[in-house]
Amino acid sequence: MYLATVDDAITSGLTTIASDMSGIIATIVPIALGIVGTVMVVTFGVKVFKRLTGKA
Repeated sequence: MYLATVDDAITSGLTTIASDMSGIIATIVPIALGIVGTVMVVTFGVKVFKRLTGKA
């Protein structure tokens, strides 16, 4: 009986952690994608500008 209680507590705790992590990831991913996209656009823009001006 004691082992079942421990098992239930661990399962409940891990389920809560997994749920919280999913929420955190869902919050962070859109922000991270925006930042990464902006950095990529700026990097690409600098490369194109250098190529057009002949300063590669």
